Amino acid sequence: MKIKADKILLFFLFLCLGPALFQPLQREGSLASAGIKEGIEAKQEKKNEASDISGLLRRLGEKISAFKSLKTDFIQEKELAIFKNKIILKGRIYLQKPDRLAWHVDKPVKYSVVITDKSIRQWDEDTNQVQEIVLAKNPVLKNMLNQLTVWFSGNYSPLLEDNNVQVLQKSPLIIEFTPKETNIAKKVIKNITITFREDEKYLKQIRIRENSMDVTTIIFLNTELNAPVNSSSFEVKGGV
Repeated sequence: MKIKADKILLFFLFLCLGPALFQPLQREGSLASAGIKEGIEAKQEKKNEASDISGLLRRLGEKISAFKSLKTDFIQEKELAIFKNKIILKGRIYLQKPDRLAWHVDKPVKYSVVITDKSIRQWDEDTNQVQEIVLAKNPVLKNMLNQLTVWFSGNYSPLLEDNNVQVLQKSPLIIEFTPKETNIAKKVIKNITITFREDEKYLKQIRIRENSMDVTTIIFLNTELNAPVNSSSFEVKGGV
């Protein structure tokens, strides 16, 4: 099976759904006095919900984001709407704050991408070549990749501006992010569902549902927080 390197990098970019704070929707048009009261109550309810969500994500961030380094195994399952069989990738993820993220696919193909604040380096066994993109020459890509680390670092509050967020389940905690109409990811992503570990110190699973009805699920296994990470883990060929 052949998987293009740029396809996997594109998947990374679609995980970046944007920064900042949730803003309740404003109702338009004139209302009768009774309707005005209902509108005020609805707005207050939305503000309360936004405050609850914001507070929850802030508490999660405080609990999760304290680690300095991370290494975890992963299984990525891709369910294509037009096929019955799943595409399954297995590999490892390494993160070292503030600005290094490595994603190594081991099976069924070998592929690596290493992202820093300065560049993206990627390698795949099909070409056996290392490609590098200097981020100083591509500030838009740099901004998107900076936001990517949000999903792995645990600081989820910045995602509230461009996504509607709701709690689907409290134990274990499951949160759904749905891109707003103004979010460019809305063209591709239907929603992203995050399942947390029982101790809520890290993720257990990310599920991305696309508008095409394709579904990608990333399951995290054997996750170690603040584990020693070798420098070779952040080399595109040294990590495979």
